[in-house]
Amino acid sequence: MKKCVLLNLILVSTIYSGFTQKGTIRGKITDASTGQPMPFANVYVENNVTLGTTTDFDGLYTLKLDPGSYTIAYSFTSYKTSTETVEVKAGEIVVKNSALATSTTVLKAVEVIAERKEANTIAAFDIQKMKSINMVDGTSSEQMKKTGDGDAGEVVRRVTGVSVEGGKHVYVRGLGDRYTKTQLNHMEIPGLDPDRNTVQMDIFPTNLIDNITVYKTFTPDLPGDFTGGMVDIITKDFPTSKQLFFSVGLGYNSQAHFNDKFILYEGGKTDFLGHHDGTREKPVTDFQRFPDPTLDDPKLTALTKKFNPTMAVSNQPTFLNQSYSFGIGNQFNPEKYEIDYGYNVVLNYQNNYSFFESAEYNALVKPANSDNTALSARTNSFGNIGSNNVMWSALVGQSLKIFKRHKISLKAFHTQNGNSTAGNFKQFDFENNPSTLVKQSLQYSQRSVTNLNLSGKHMLKNWDVFWAVSPSLSKITDPDIRSTVVEEVRDPDNPNDVTYLLAQSVGAEVRRIYRYLDEKSINAKIDLEYNFRQWDSLPSKLKFGVAENMKKRTFSVFDYVFGLERVVEVENDPNWFFQPENIWTVETQQGTYARGERELANSFVASQQVYGAYIMNELPITKKLKTVYGFRVEKAANFYTGRNNNGDIRYFNKQVLDELDVLPAVNFVYALKDTIRNLMNIRGSFAATVARPSFREKSIAQVYDPIQNRRYIGNIDLQETHIYNADLRWEYFFGNTEVVSASVFYKKFFDPIELVSFIEAPNEIKPINTGEAEVYGLELELRKRIATFKGEQNKLYAGANFTWVNSRIDMNKVFISNEPGTPSEKQWRMNNARTGETISDYRPMSGQSPFIVNTYLNFSSDSTGWDANLSYNVQGKRLSVIGVGQLPDVYEQPFHSLNLRISKTLGKNKEWKTSLTGQNLLNNKRRKYYESYQADYQVYEFFYEGFTIVGTIAYILK
Repeated sequence: MKKCVLLNLILVSTIYSGFTQKGTIRGKITDASTGQPMPFANVYVENNVTLGTTTDFDGLYTLKLDPGSYTIAYSFTSYKTSTETVEVKAGEIVVKNSALATSTTVLKAVEVIAERKEANTIAAFDIQKMKSINMVDGTSSEQMKKTGDGDAGEVVRRVTGVSVEGGKHVYVRGLGDRYTKTQLNHMEIPGLDPDRNTVQMDIFPTNLIDNITVYKTFTPDLPGDFTGGMVDIITKDFPTSKQLFFSVGLGYNSQAHFNDKFILYEGGKTDFLGHHDGTREKPVTDFQRFPDPTLDDPKLTALTKKFNPTMAVSNQPTFLNQSYSFGIGNQFNPEKYEIDYGYNVVLNYQNNYSFFESAEYNALVKPANSDNTALSARTNSFGNIGSNNVMWSALVGQSLKIFKRHKISLKAFHTQNGNSTAGNFKQFDFENNPSTLVKQSLQYSQRSVTNLNLSGKHMLKNWDVFWAVSPSLSKITDPDIRSTVVEEVRDPDNPNDVTYLLAQSVGAEVRRIYRYLDEKSINAKIDLEYNFRQWDSLPSKLKFGVAENMKKRTFSVFDYVFGLERVVEVENDPNWFFQPENIWTVETQQGTYARGERELANSFVASQQVYGAYIMNELPITKKLKTVYGFRVEKAANFYTGRNNNGDIRYFNKQVLDELDVLPAVNFVYALKDTIRNLMNIRGSFAATVARPSFREKSIAQVYDPIQNRRYIGNIDLQETHIYNADLRWEYFFGNTEVVSASVFYKKFFDPIELVSFIEAPNEIKPINTGEAEVYGLELELRKRIATFKGEQNKLYAGANFTWVNSRIDMNKVFISNEPGTPSEKQWRMNNARTGETISDYRPMSGQSPFIVNTYLNFSSDSTGWDANLSYNVQGKRLSVIGVGQLPDVYEQPFHSLNLRISKTLGKNKEWKTSLTGQNLLNNKRRKYYESYQADYQVYEFFYEGFTIVGTIAYILK
């Protein structure tokens, strides 16, 4: 009832203000020296203080006046009053911001297009970066507009020390996924792949992002389970004025489009919505029993016919890649009530195709003869993969400010993804039972994340209070993964005489897999901050708070393998098996029949509870030296319910992780130079953090990928990783938006988690704890304006950042299993060394890139509306899979990414914008190679995705 009254008051006030036809002045007041918002600063008409207002705790203000010309004054105690002449028009909004300086420095008010609570301009983000006690990097919405990036994955790849795997998953300082954490609006959110620590970044289009901050160092108010860094994505909040935008984009990929080899398969009618129509649903009950053919039960025929008969890939035409965006937002300020209401609605849709021609998946080993350095092939698999990826997202955000001291926000975010994939491969097996297999696989993966974020911010005299509650639901459904493998047999005397057999002895089979994952989580936190003056009246803060993170995952897998009764030869057409005349019946006593082979180890229920509490003090030692110190305590517990396939190992809500972590941290920043346009800092940090295994890792599940023909094996005995971190940075900010910095860092890992493969099953990988590891490195960053033309109208910027990292693991302390007498990794390597090969005590850390290079060149012309951005990114080769015994190591090779974007604004008010973007212009390929002593590189995985050209037109009304 109260909500209805409040909404009616807002509506009536809005209508009333429309009849009075007043104009509105909005803006933000900041401290010129720090860039911080100034709460409760005065904004009034000069010589008439009755026509005025004050800013709220975000430094934002709204002033409604009758049409006319006014001189607006901005003032605050001990700051110099600033004035600006403003022309107010009926029904229109004018944006005026002011940076107030002390009496020694006067800074005139500045007009900008838009301003929000967070750092959404390049200059504002730089101020946040230079004044932050953390070592942070990141980017603003203004910079996103300049570069034209479409999603958060494209944005963060430009950040110092950051690389993005596959355009989706963030690695900070070259460290693997598990050492990077992602938050949305300061709260943890699950991703479309909940087995990863980082969220899939391409689900966040840039039109809903205000800024992205990458934290490089830990302070106690941050979650303790990040090491390389934490990415915090802040979505749009209060619009300055009414905003409406939409965009349409079409893209061409050199591999996927106008290619008659493109393959997919006949899916559902609603695949274009990222949600299947039910035709892929499991057609039988969870524990359906299938009669044996010898029982002559007609029920077997009926059950087999329930399965969808489509099993084969097919050539299909593809339309161009498509993208659509729509957004609307506004702010209402009823004059009679001290209430401000703002909302944002953003919708995005993408439908993209990709095609990998001549993709490869291989398994190779070292020969038993140590004199032979060449690698020996076990399996070679090559073929084509077609994919159609549909993704849409929606963000609805509302914020209500009351009496300028309280703010309540509710943001709802949903993303939906449907990915249809078809693979057609030929596999050659060379060992044990040599054979040639023809494989076709069809897969549809439906994923979704729904997140709510209810938060509040309150200013109570010397206290600031922030609280948030964020429930999430993540769902993954892989309905009806279809795999058909038949043996190809050629007559030695007549190679053109080919027959096909369903010979299980060589791995031929017909299989259907149904996978279901639900993960529910809820995060809550409350932060309390007490502001006071320390010696010399320097501002200090005491901050403390509590947090909880609870999540529960249910994972189920249903396997169905199909037999063939009294049929020897089959056709090389997977659809043949489910044609009505080829299904087993009582009358014919031959054909395809279903049998359930559910692997119970692949179904489990797991939960995690993490409770945290912290206290920290931001303390100025002198005017130039400031420190933050404190500690965080986290209690983590994992519980697991599941069993192995034999049934001799069973877990029922068994606690498999029980850790109490005390995580101290100290950060300091010393200002060598501190003026408005020149600031030089030295920063230092030491902290302890952790990295916890995922649900899939800490399990006994075995997850099979039929397209890659690889299986992931869980490890219930995994322990969490403990890390010590030390950082030192020098940074210099100069000019308007120019910066140069240099950083060094060191990390010590205890029980890092890495993936290994085994000689008994080279296509299986398993996570293990690998003793101790060290990482140390150097980061360099430069952003410089290199030219201007026609005053400030045309600007040319260049930027580059370089990260060099050295990592090493002591192989004497790495043991593949916990069994007594198990040799160390170094002993394994020495036992299988090639003649003349020297085995070191150390190797690189898995997933660690030795270097990262990000460069860009930006040109913008305010007078003509032209913008251009050229960027290049690459990371050094990194150890991907650790080989054990006769298995060689696998290294992911560098991917050189060159991208160009050119855009032009059109229209009387520059409301139209067109752009042309080229991605992967170097036509680079994604490769993972086996590497071994004096052996040629051999392919482990190989993909060629081609280059992409995208054209976009957008309309923006402000």
